[in-house]
Amino acid sequence: MLLNTPEANLKVRLCLRAFYVYKDKLMMAKNLFANNTRSTSVRLFLQHISMSFCLIITCISTNTTAQYLEPGNVAPFEVVYEVSNNLINAGTAALTLTQDDDLWTYQFATKPRGIIRLAGKGELTETSKMKFVEVDDKLLIQSQIYSYRQDDERRRSVDATFDWETNSVTHLYRGEAQTTVFDTPIIDRLAAIIFMMDAVRSDFTVIELPVFDTNRIKMVELINQGKETVKTPLGKFDTIRVVNRKADGGTRETTTWFAPSVDFIPVKIEHRKRGKLVARMDLLRLDNRLTNIRLAPR
Repeated sequence: MLLNTPEANLKVRLCLRAFYVYKDKLMMAKNLFANNTRSTSVRLFLQHISMSFCLIITCISTNTTAQYLEPGNVAPFEVVYEVSNNLINAGTAALTLTQDDDLWTYQFATKPRGIIRLAGKGELTETSKMKFVEVDDKLLIQSQIYSYRQDDERRRSVDATFDWETNSVTHLYRGEAQTTVFDTPIIDRLAAIIFMMDAVRSDFTVIELPVFDTNRIKMVELINQGKETVKTPLGKFDTIRVVNRKADGGTRETTTWFAPSVDFIPVKIEHRKRGKLVARMDLLRLDNRLTNIRLAPR
């Protein structure tokens, strides 16, 4: 039988998960209008800002090999967002992708303001260095070096180095160094958004991808929820709405809106925990190969 193959079993599993997408959308709508007056600690808020990007992780469809990009779909860019929730405006966050020969650097960094800045909190820097290796007319993402820093909290720092000859990642977290071997290709959690910007160019329903996150490899699930027009400080954009979460369940969920008109850059991101909004990121400035737009001075 066809279902006796691992590939077929995986497809059946993913299709069953996709069946619940519409149920989830209804629950999200209900939660969106629920009363959300409970305060959130600065530390938790900042962690969720980072996770708003870091959980944007998947493969593109059951018919496509994970981690592969189409040549020509990757180009340098810089994006700046306003970061807030329903209670406070935390500052701004920037995503930049630069190229130096065959090494690409992708970085996420925040600039706090207001009470968060006065508290000496809010500075996050996450960096992924990667290469795009040509394989059968496609580009394979190969993470090289990954790092994470939050304020001066050394216990939250993460450093990881990927070795593609031994298929292993050596990481340092909370003073402990470990080496993890992987059977199938993986990427770090920040590099995964580059993969996602390519993935949304193709139709998919539900996908899973193994990702290195903090100090271990996790399976993450991506759900395509279709097209939606969203408002940002820079105006309206027609987008593709994607939800991602841990494949084995969890309390956190991230929704990202990718806009085809600006080369599939994320123009809006929201992160929720147990259905309640924790962090929102709205587009303020964009500079890429298609356009250069920014919010006019007030």
